Amino acid sequence: MKRLLAPVAVAVLLTACSGPDAVASRAVIDRFHAALGAGDWAAIDGLLSQSTRNLRPGGATARAFRAIIERHGRYRGGELEGITREDGRTTIAWSARYENGPVSELFVLVEEGGQLKIDSYTDQPAP
Repeated sequence: MKRLLAPVAVAVLLTACSGPDAVASRAVIDRFHAALGAGDWAAIDGLLSQSTRNLRPGGATARAFRAIIERHGRYRGGELEGITREDGRTTIAWSARYENGPVSELFVLVEEGGQLKIDSYTDQPAP
C-alpha cells in the first residue's frame, strides 16, 4: 500500500504545482460575482490587479462594473468552461447566467502580492 501511495502523492503534487489552481481561481470569480451583485465596488476594486486599477481611477471602476448589471441584469450563476495557465497568467472562460440571458465571461488572473487578482475581464452575451 505504501508503494502505491508515494507515486500517487508525487503525481498529485506535480499536477497541483504545474497546472492552474482551479479552486483559487473559482474563489476569485465567486467573490467577484458576489460583490457585483451587492454593488460593492470597493470589493471589486480590491480584486483587481494594480495595473487594472490604474486604468480606472476614482469612480471609473464603479461605472465600468455597474454597466455589466445594466447590460445583463443580475448574476444568477455560472460554471467553468475552461482554464489555462501560461506565462504566469490564468485565463478562465466562464459560462454565466444573468437575468437577461447567458453571458460568456473571460477572466485573466495574475498573482500579485501572494493573491490572485483580476487583470482583465470581458463579457459577451452568448447566442
